[in-house]
Amino acid sequence: MTPAELLGAALRRDPARPLLTWYDDATGERVELSVATAANWAAKTANFLLEEDIRAVRLKPADHWLAAVVALGAWTAGAAVGDAGEALPGTPESFMAEVLPQPDALLGPPPDPQAVALSFEGRSWTLASLSDAAQHAAAHHDIDAGSRVLSTLSLDTVDGLDAGLLIPLAVDGSVVLVANADRSRLDQRAATERVSLRLS
Repeated sequence: MTPAELLGAALRRDPARPLLTWYDDATGERVELSVATAANWAAKTANFLLEEDIRAVRLKPADHWLAAVVALGAWTAGAAVGDAGEALPGTPESFMAEVLPQPDALLGPPPDPQAVALSFEGRSWTLASLSDAAQHAAAHHDIDAGSRVLSTLSLDTVDGLDAGLLIPLAVDGSVVLVANADRSRLDQRAATERVSLRLS
């Protein structure tokens, strides 16, 4: 399955449950996206990328919740995420102004599962192999179905995308992303958010 198909399956099972919770310990911000909201953002972002003919994106800033939205949108559109391409989301206000008016459903056809989805330092993964790799990683870490993962890793790395998006999708779980993490607060945050695994 592709990441978009995993997200679609999660949407059909339980659209209202949390998928992504984001904290920025430097600013005190907290944002939570349900599966339905994340899927809506992914579709809008995918339509924006298709309209602008953006085929590759570089997540910048990579520690913002919108970076997760960009990655999901890229994979929904069949675009690649990696260390080259259009720097997105950029300024959050500008990104939202461009993406929010987009339709809530993908206007183009589903992407080819063999399209390049991730490209870092000369290595690449297709949409299909990305999901397979995430499922293998989940099995390697002995992550149970429905797990809630906490990650402090930036989304501009393979490990960060695995921990922050792909593994939670693969196990029909959810993620707590913490930017500018205050390490002294992580134990309490993990308890408050009922985290079952920390990848940081």
